Amino acid sequence: MTDLLRVIVFCFVATTTQADPAEKPSGKENASELIIPEKFSNRVKKIGADLYRVGDVTIDSRLQVAAFPAKVNQIVGLIEYALVTDSGKIHESFLSTKTKPGDVHVAMLLLGVKPPRNVSVEIAWQEDGKWTRKSITNCIAQYPLEVASERENKETEKSFELKPSSWTWTGSRVRPSGGLAADELGSILSLQPDPDALSLIAPMINTSRFGSHVWSKQVPKKDSMVQIFIKPLSNKKTES
Repeated sequence: MTDLLRVIVFCFVATTTQADPAEKPSGKENASELIIPEKFSNRVKKIGADLYRVGDVTIDSRLQVAAFPAKVNQIVGLIEYALVTDSGKIHESFLSTKTKPGDVHVAMLLLGVKPPRNVSVEIAWQEDGKWTRKSITNCIAQYPLEVASERENKETEKSFELKPSSWTWTGSRVRPSGGLAADELGSILSLQPDPDALSLIAPMINTSRFGSHVWSKQVPKKDSMVQIFIKPLSNKKTES
């Protein structure tokens, strides 16, 4: 818990978030005390001042951020997801996590996210005793499909950065049984159209022309443990 809190402070107090300039943290007034609906009362635990826990997800209500652990699952090759669960499509995802998508979704609902809503997603990891953090979109590149279709390693001189982007929190589809599709399929952050994922990259990648891969020199080694931070954003533009 102590290490996690240090990461939260590092990521959201000591430095400035790398959101699109037109977007602002959602920041609620007097948000230090979460309002917990009765239907979630048995899933949410208060673990400290301004801190709550939903499964493996830690919520800081003052900083308006949800955090949970993950690991680097894939660096080389085509990816279609930025994050899935260990039981999801791990053969095509940058990161994987044991955290339940339903717990992440509850955490975002408690932070006031009503789908569809823009959120920022950041990744942090420790290396040589120092913490590094960056927007997860800065870890991912695009490439023309025809350039590397026959190559396992998709990273070439034709690779290019994602357009300035955020994530649209869609919340996944709900099954007729009442269960969340993301819990069943494990899709959390998708780089392709996927109504069962919790969140979609925005703007959406044109997957008929471009593929996605990880910037290999911008991320920690495969199987490294990382922390994921998701923060609500507002789309109100700053006044000039």
